[in-house]
Amino acid sequence: MPGASVHGAAQRLAANRRGDHDSVGYHARLVKTGLALAVLLGAMAGDAAAGPAAADPAAAASPPKLVVLDLELSGDLGGPEFTAEHAARLQTESARLRSDLAATQLYRLVDNAPAQAAIDHLKAQQQYLHDCNGCDLDVGRQLQADLVMVAWVDRVSGLILTLTYEIHDVESGQISARKSYDFRGDSDIAWNHAIDYMVRDIKRESAACSGNC
Repeated sequence: MPGASVHGAAQRLAANRRGDHDSVGYHARLVKTGLALAVLLGAMAGDAAAGPAAADPAAAASPPKLVVLDLELSGDLGGPEFTAEHAARLQTESARLRSDLAATQLYRLVDNAPAQAAIDHLKAQQQYLHDCNGCDLDVGRQLQADLVMVAWVDRVSGLILTLTYEIHDVESGQISARKSYDFRGDSDIAWNHAIDYMVRDIKRESAACSGNC
């Protein structure tokens, strides 16, 4: 029957069209789902790449750059017979101070070598770099540091000494930290203990502050 054949063909054509429409809709949904999944995966990858630093802005901040000038000795120097001994001790204890501070990871210690000529020039002009009306800040600027530490031992006698440090902010020129420590004995062991204690104390105070000081 031709009529039935035509009617059947029309039904099949309509079904095919519905199938095509459904297929297009299905593929459109797939594309949308794929795009949403790609966005989600991208966001997850970004979070993973950022890591803990993104969750904790303080962790992402780099420690300040610190210049540590050599220790100085003031007060009663004990006479010329102690000159060589003190010169050697100042050199040794300056290296110890830098090493101890580096181990705390509170600062990024800056190499003084590029500014050594300027440091020597200042030493030739000034008796002490810890008391030179901020001349140490010029060294900090030359080395592009954030902070400069000056430290010195005041020798009252061969038995009574005081170790003091100051940290100067290069940008503002202000003293950001200062403290003194009395110790006994003008010897390598006594100086070692004083330096180590001072650095431990700096680290304790930094931990106590926790960014709120």
